[in-house]
Amino acid sequence: MMWGSDYPHTESTFPQSQRLLDRVFAGVPDDERKRITRDNVARPYGFDPA
Repeated sequence: MMWGSDYPHTESTFPQSQRLLDRVFAGVPDDERKRITRDNVARPYGFDPA
């Protein structure tokens, strides 16, 4: 599973992405949230999220 914001399009969640993520992922453990929002997409595209 991967989360996307569709930035920079006007339909994106930017600049409220962090607030939206906090609401959507309330109760989700931090390690799962990191996988969904960054790690899962970094792997197939070959970049280091750190």
